[in-house]
Amino acid sequence: MPAPVGGLLGVVMALSTWAGGAIAAEEGAITIAESVSPDAVTAARIELKASGLYRPPLPPDAMTPDAKMPKPLDVDIQTRVVYWERTLKGPKRRAVRLVRQAASAINGEIRPIALELRPELALLIAERRDLDGSVTVASPAGSLTRGELELVEGLGDSLCLADLLPEGPTAKAKPWPVRKSALWALTGYDAIASTTVEAQIESSDEQRVRITIKGEVKGSVMGAEGTLTCDGWLTFDRKAGLVDGLELNRTESRLPGAVEAGLDLKSTLTVVRRASTGVPPELADAALASLSPELTSGRLLLQLIAPDGRYNLLHDRSWHTYWDDKKLVVLKRYEKGRVTAQCNLAYGPPAGKGKHQDVESFREDVRRALKERFGQFLGAGEVEGEGDGGFRYKLGVQGRYNDLGLLWYYYLIASPAGDQLLATFTLVDSDAGAFGSEDETIVGSLQWNDPPLPVGR
Repeated sequence: MPAPVGGLLGVVMALSTWAGGAIAAEEGAITIAESVSPDAVTAARIELKASGLYRPPLPPDAMTPDAKMPKPLDVDIQTRVVYWERTLKGPKRRAVRLVRQAASAINGEIRPIALELRPELALLIAERRDLDGSVTVASPAGSLTRGELELVEGLGDSLCLADLLPEGPTAKAKPWPVRKSALWALTGYDAIASTTVEAQIESSDEQRVRITIKGEVKGSVMGAEGTLTCDGWLTFDRKAGLVDGLELNRTESRLPGAVEAGLDLKSTLTVVRRASTGVPPELADAALASLSPELTSGRLLLQLIAPDGRYNLLHDRSWHTYWDDKKLVVLKRYEKGRVTAQCNLAYGPPAGKGKHQDVESFREDVRRALKERFGQFLGAGEVEGEGDGGFRYKLGVQGRYNDLGLLWYYYLIASPAGDQLLATFTLVDSDAGAFGSEDETIVGSLQWNDPPLPVGR
């Protein structure tokens, strides 16, 4: 069964300069800018409701030149994220968030999926580091899963809303182009090819300014090209100095990509934001004084929990789940516009408590499986890792497929109870230098779970 719809389980917003804040008349125009101080706490609720068609990828065992794409499936998606947020002082657009609720439900003709953020990871650090407007989110308490990340990092993010506002004084009914730095919050696209999205002031009074948004965006998510049209509005609270509401009707058609599934969806994105009258203890001065806000490489690691909960491991964010069921998990490493490696994780037959397949037999199985693609073995031996990871044996193979030189790193992994897992990393030999020992890092982090961990993350 395909992995959860990538890119949909998130939330959208944008933040411009913190300077300014009041709305002042100037030669018939008004100036609108956010003015939320670092000491202020705001509350946000972001919801997405979507329905349409999900175009699943080919199953891993059906990738042949004459393969036909699976039929599109009806899908219904609902997500909600509710959090308090305190922005931090400094040149970076950074905030600490306390999540009260983060959950999603995906239903329809696909496998039903219910996701929620684990309570122990409810304190988050959010930082807007990229010029394209995207926001990076991590938990200092532990690694998020890919599903949890898609819940809390995406459409409607409150660090992006201010970039929907005009950059200078603007007259009523005079449209301005919405900056590309705000479009990630509306579309989720990591690359923008073209845009006609415009905003304009519809009405204003002493309390609030209402702005309409409309247009079309063409772009892509990890190489999967799409077109999205949107029509909606946002409101600006003059007294609080912040964007306090957004409602956007979205119609999107996206082609399948190397990592992302195809989509034909209609959705409504809703954001409600308010200045908070109180400060949760987790966001108070005393709590923040002992919290490092840096997004270290360790904090950015994601946790993969097997669909049956029997094992878990860590990987960096360039790895994306392409397929997952109780027999097989497929990860693809997407970097610089292309897939540079693939990892298959498949269960083998149980070997019995304290046992594993004989390594010489394992070598011969690998040679037979590769057939004419086999070139030579590059080395073999046990590798170290987490204490609960059991037995880990690595076998390197060099070979060819047509005119393409390939490398395979095969792993025989066995739990103390004798459960066996075969991990296979595949990459082009010219990518070996950049790939380094990524396979050993991932396999070294693997832990077996008895009893299995809860799933739905």
